[in-house]
Amino acid sequence: MSLYRSLLLTSLLASLALSHDARAQAPRSCDANGMSLQILGSGGPFGNGRASSGYLLWIDGTSRLMVDAGGGTFARFHEAGATLADLQLMALSHFHPDHSAELPALLWPNTGTLTVAGPSGTAGFPSVAEYLDGLFGERGVFRVVDERFDFEVITVEVAAGSRQILGNDSFTVTARGVPHGDVPTVAYLVESGGASIAFSSDQTGADPAFTDFVRNVDVLVVHFAGNEDGSGRQDLHARPSVWGQIARDAGVGRVVLSHLSTNPNFEANLDHFRRVYSGPLTLAEDLMCLKLR
Repeated sequence: MSLYRSLLLTSLLASLALSHDARAQAPRSCDANGMSLQILGSGGPFGNGRASSGYLLWIDGTSRLMVDAGGGTFARFHEAGATLADLQLMALSHFHPDHSAELPALLWPNTGTLTVAGPSGTAGFPSVAEYLDGLFGERGVFRVVDERFDFEVITVEVAAGSRQILGNDSFTVTARGVPHGDVPTVAYLVESGGASIAFSSDQTGADPAFTDFVRNVDVLVVHFAGNEDGSGRQDLHARPSVWGQIARDAGVGRVVLSHLSTNPNFEANLDHFRRVYSGPLTLAEDLMCLKLR
């Protein structure tokens, strides 16, 4: 890509972000009451100044849940003022590096316990238990971390439909496998104090049951990586119009578009999305906070 086109696209992304309603400012302190979403990483696998995928949920001013841990989220986590000891769940969607590579950095040099959820495995991809063992097990690359941490593992069977994987007095977490090529992948739904948020993860949008999974959520975080013109990996990522239809049919309160890359088709893709979904929309930025109702 030429320097001119890169600068033009950067300007376009900034202007589009500013043009949408109720755009949260980044960075901004998260609300101390109820549940808030903080974007740690709004980017994808390509370096464009954004950290890769990662999201933090604050409940009553405490960093309780993290969804995905892509490259760069280590720095953002600490910039956000979060505390690893406060996390009650690390929920990993799948094992592409832009969603999971930063976990060792986040853990080192801390000590304690951590509950980690993630997908079941296949011949080509590890289960969450295999992922943790490969990193921190007896013969793992970062085996020194295993001496400092106790892990509780929650394996989400991606072919088993929706199920609640965690619940306490503050929140519940429900997980569901979603289609992402041959990559076992999980979407998550978190509910707390009457507020709800769902994380689509990377997926094709081909499972009609996903619409029911996210029905009437306050916020749906969408990984906006597919192209409407059919270019790119359509076997991995939904077309923008598909996301628009899901958000519209599910009656979601607000869509947050994330997993944003330097894409020359972004403006056209956004237009196709907006032709179908006309509700509240936010373009994600690293460290921005959104208060859920």
